[in-house]
Amino acid sequence: MKALQDVEWRDPLVEPRSNPELESWIRTHAASDYPHAPYLADCPWMLHADAYFDESYIYITDIAGLIYLTVSRDNSCRFCYGAVRFLMRLQGMSESEIERLERDIDTAAIEPRIQLALDFARRVSRANPVPGDSDKQALHQAGYNDTGIKEIAFQAADVIFHNRMSTLLALPIGYSEILKDKGMFAVLREQFGELISQILRPGKPERLTDDMKTGPYSHVVVALDGIAQARLLRTVLDEAWASPNLPARTKALIFAVIARGLGSKAAEKESCRLLGLQGLAPDRVDTILAHLAAPELDEVETRILPYVRDTIWYQAPTAQRRGRELRAHLTNAQFLETVGIAALANMICRLELVLDVA
Repeated sequence: MKALQDVEWRDPLVEPRSNPELESWIRTHAASDYPHAPYLADCPWMLHADAYFDESYIYITDIAGLIYLTVSRDNSCRFCYGAVRFLMRLQGMSESEIERLERDIDTAAIEPRIQLALDFARRVSRANPVPGDSDKQALHQAGYNDTGIKEIAFQAADVIFHNRMSTLLALPIGYSEILKDKGMFAVLREQFGELISQILRPGKPERLTDDMKTGPYSHVVVALDGIAQARLLRTVLDEAWASPNLPARTKALIFAVIARGLGSKAAEKESCRLLGLQGLAPDRVDTILAHLAAPELDEVETRILPYVRDTIWYQAPTAQRRGRELRAHLTNAQFLETVGIAALANMICRLELVLDVA
């Protein structure tokens, strides 16, 4: 991908709305204005996740942006690809320097230590096959410790979340227009140093407390203990599960479908546990996962499950076309949460596979 317009991108699949409470939250808690926030107004936890996952990467600060660029290109996410290129421009890189960097990544002409990390991140994203012990050992030999490897895995999975959220919703892209406005760009560049100082805060991540080691899909959160993002992931999962746009059963079914598709056994087991709490017996869950249909499913679930299975691997134009077909049968809030839970499930299940969670 050499230019933003290389990827076909449709009109947004959800309507922008005003949410004063969310706008106030952004001013208080976020390091950016998040211009796409109105499109997530009916599902605040998705915007919260966007902000939470921008927290610092202490051990991989030098390559976090490169991972974001590489995985976004790999997933043909025009929104995220544009966002990271825009941030690189704010950091002082020219368009030609960014293009040269991309060529170097594609031809493995960059530092071997960095190339190993980017290859690892790509395999986290593709999940076919997932990185194994030999890949982790290579990273160890290149100088990454266990915590650094967790951060690489989380950053790649974080991009998976953002790529799916942005692509499946066809969020509008305005970065190229800002770059054309030299006055606006100059102001933003002046403010960028302060923004980076807020995001890249040094310090030692706090360990998980006992209450953070429980809740939906806690096996992945616990496996990430030792990096700052573990606590944030717990918060996002809890907020997502508390959101009223979709029932808990529907959310667990979405996770179960994606876990089955990726071979994430622990996530599927956890989904079955959660579905059991909603009255679905294991044999009925197995039937649903095998056929994506069953008498127990309501009309919304029957439409959602085939759609979310296709979010595991997708092409942007096809995914957006199918999303528009589904959107016609759901409310704005329901469709937003369907995409958000599917994005979160893709993130969690890939992390489970990489972290080798039993």
